[in-house]
Amino acid sequence: MTAVAESLMLPQAASFASAEHGAFIGGTEISTDGSTIDTVDPATGRVITKIAETDAKTVDRAVESAATAFEGEWGSMLPARREELLHRLADLIEENALELAQYDALEGGKPVTYVESVDVPLAVEQFRYYAGWPTKIQGATVPVSTPNSHVYTRKIPLGVVAAITPWNFPLCQAAIKLAPALAAGNTVVLKPSELTSLSSLRLAQLAVEAGLPAGTVNVVTGTGAATGQALVSHPQVSKISFTGSEATGRHLGAEAGRSLKHISLELGGKNPHIIFADADIAKAATYAATTAYFYSGQVCFSGSRLMVERSAVDDVLAAVKEHADALVLGHGLDRTTTMGPLSSAVHREKVEGYLNTVSGTGAKVAFGGSRPKDGGYFLEPTAVVGPADSDAVVAEEIFGPVLVIQPFDSVEELMPRANSGKYGLTAGVWTNDVRKAHTVAQRLQAGTVWVNTYADYNAAAPFGGFKSSGFGKDCGPEGLEKYLETQTVWMSLA
Repeated sequence: MTAVAESLMLPQAASFASAEHGAFIGGTEISTDGSTIDTVDPATGRVITKIAETDAKTVDRAVESAATAFEGEWGSMLPARREELLHRLADLIEENALELAQYDALEGGKPVTYVESVDVPLAVEQFRYYAGWPTKIQGATVPVSTPNSHVYTRKIPLGVVAAITPWNFPLCQAAIKLAPALAAGNTVVLKPSELTSLSSLRLAQLAVEAGLPAGTVNVVTGTGAATGQALVSHPQVSKISFTGSEATGRHLGAEAGRSLKHISLELGGKNPHIIFADADIAKAATYAATTAYFYSGQVCFSGSRLMVERSAVDDVLAAVKEHADALVLGHGLDRTTTMGPLSSAVHREKVEGYLNTVSGTGAKVAFGGSRPKDGGYFLEPTAVVGPADSDAVVAEEIFGPVLVIQPFDSVEELMPRANSGKYGLTAGVWTNDVRKAHTVAQRLQAGTVWVNTYADYNAAAPFGGFKSSGFGKDCGPEGLEKYLETQTVWMSLA
């Protein structure tokens, strides 16, 4: 870790971040004595520390620990007690908000002020929402047409859950998976991205501090190809919960099919963000720019495909550029930063590769697209105007600070274009015509549609995609149901 980064951190956070870390199993961090992976500060390109590349033998130990907790103290715990402990964990996350935010800012490059005000509260909200569920999970009596029979159902946990989280929302995504899985009575082996593991490891410590029994929450660090594969193929894992790329999601779907595991997938998006000329253009453009460049565009629900009614295109583009020009690029730990770097050198090159395809397509880069400074993996906020629906910058998820702007002339023309892509995660609609708002929202093939707002998120509201954006909802009652299965009991009264 650089001296500058260390000086910006809390002493306990700097100490934890600079230490080498192994897996967290059975209530304690263990040394794996195997290969390690460098974690890198994307704002400087410098190594922060090393984490374990957890091998199959250690993964097996983690799963065994989770299975023991499921069969033992956590699995037999009274619902009211589980509720109490999840509330306590939520309190501890809130009490350690700045420390946790600094880990995600350091490893992910995200502005720490945003992580404090967005990611950490969302994580707390997840645990507080799902803490209310253990005492409310119930089955039903079934009025069967069979004489002398009493039939009822029970909702029971699945067992050991393999939770795999992405690098862009480490703490928040861990909470989104852990909270409902634990509330339902499962135990978890969490595999964070090798790029951003620190907040997950610290969260596991807080879970023990909150009073969750050893083995209820375990963390195995490492790559997907090694650690992740060993985890999802383990015979004692009953459920895979994954958030990440479409390609990995397809692989895990096949893996779950082979072993007949439960699976839920929250994958990518190329989300149409639609502005009609009758909307509040200033407000819509502000939201469009904010959501496109938030966390450098490395957000699955980013409104990265901006579709604007033709007469409003110039005004929207001018407002978006004004917002982009005001962004302050810098280190995530610097409290003046409003946009950080991309996650890695490889990822920045991938984003730049998409921009290189714009030449010769009839589209143009209206602004941005360059590396603004030496050191770190920064890329300017960028807008591409006028690409065709078939162009790569429109059809594929870039996952960077690249906003594509396309004009349209009518609702009839708009709808098939907006729905033409393979993804169906989110969409946004801006109009002051209520009838138009409802008509367009109902025709959009997206799991979440925001009208005259964008990127609102709450633990009570289901979130998840259609088509290649995955299946299974996070949040809300649906987010709990996917960690439960139904048992039917028949009793003869004859």
